[in-house]
Amino acid sequence: MSMADDEVAQGAKPDNRKMAAGFAAKLACSGVFVSGRTLEDVVRDDIQRASPLTRDIEYALDVDRQTVTATKRGVSVTALHRPGVGAVLVVDADLETLRRQTGGMSPARTLTRPGRWPEGEEAEPATRDVPGSALSGALDAIFADETPDREMDTRALVVVHGGLLVAERYAPGYGPATRLLGWSASKSVLATLVGILVDEGRLRLDAPAPVSEWRTPGDPRGAITLRHLLHMSSGLAFSEPYVPGADSTVMLFERGDMAGFAAASPLAHPPGEVWDYSSGTTNLLSRIVMEAVGGSMAAYQNYARERLFEPAGMASAVFEPDERGVIVGSSYLYATARDWARFGQLYMNGGELNGRRILSKAWVDFVQRPAPAAPLREYAAHFRLNPLQEPGGTEREYPNLPHDMYLARGHNRQIVAIMPTQRTVIVRLGWTVNDRVFELDRHFSAILAALRL
Repeated sequence: MSMADDEVAQGAKPDNRKMAAGFAAKLACSGVFVSGRTLEDVVRDDIQRASPLTRDIEYALDVDRQTVTATKRGVSVTALHRPGVGAVLVVDADLETLRRQTGGMSPARTLTRPGRWPEGEEAEPATRDVPGSALSGALDAIFADETPDREMDTRALVVVHGGLLVAERYAPGYGPATRLLGWSASKSVLATLVGILVDEGRLRLDAPAPVSEWRTPGDPRGAITLRHLLHMSSGLAFSEPYVPGADSTVMLFERGDMAGFAAASPLAHPPGEVWDYSSGTTNLLSRIVMEAVGGSMAAYQNYARERLFEPAGMASAVFEPDERGVIVGSSYLYATARDWARFGQLYMNGGELNGRRILSKAWVDFVQRPAPAAPLREYAAHFRLNPLQEPGGTEREYPNLPHDMYLARGHNRQIVAIMPTQRTVIVRLGWTVNDRVFELDRHFSAILAALRL
């Protein structure tokens, strides 16, 4: 998450202490209690590398209470971990109220995984990543990092080909059991929950989005549909850049009701006419899902587990909510690299996995069709595409990768690439910073070339 320095053009320094402390507390709490890392590692490798704003923060870790408090120059923010649902910033509620929210949640089912991937969790993949092979060389290149301070920082790489886990590799300190943050790759998972409800007939793509704040007669936002929201074409005003004071950072690090914050946005354009990427849009969709499945955090978490994560074998998945209990679908899914690959394989298989149909083929097709308002056809229903580099051109953004590739993609270059014509899913997770560019086209095309040998 890239956040600008305090300085503004006039030389004034706005008070960004609460935002910075919220960012630090949330990332630290999730890193320790969800990912199983040390506080020192998370602060050094994740938080302090995100922004100069995070470099004068003090931390208090309470293992018994499962909290982390971050303090920046006298302003303190606490994040609480709750088993099964991860970390939440304490903004308006108190710790005991937040702990009580988990009442009624069904215990996460522990999946036994004998046998082969994806049903099983064998100790080693059916690997072609042998030293000296072309595939191993492609992975070597991905993990090679000659930048100052490991700024590329690839942490996990998983390759699935023809339904088999053929290669995986991890940076020191990470492994097959490490849950890693998807950032905006989480949006594609949230859209999948929407898809399941559409398949069940409980939500309709072209009906007015069921947002209570927009139901006043004459409110132009009442014309916004679920399809508009999925296509990032709602017309709502929302500033996405991750800089202090932007809607995105205020929502994620200073608000306890993120969907409510997004729902208050005014209309800037007629619905359906302008594509404008917005994390607020995704969190609105998440509240719609929650209300459709029962309206409580427990009902929502149970639904996500029972209808998606357990059927797909994604036993590690932790989709963190805000204070209101609404899953932060824009940003906060943690899962192992193998489970991110299982998510990709669900789409590769046309909506089936482990002998169960989880999604309709119609939904799988829908998320690959470009949003009509996306200028370069770069975005579909909460998935990224391999778009043209300019309108009317022929050159694609990733010229050496399949034209039908689509991706769940997040900040710091979290990538789940689904390539139907190549029968391949590639997952890359890491923490790329300082405007470094992970060369997806070069690295993933080298993997595909090695698989064809």
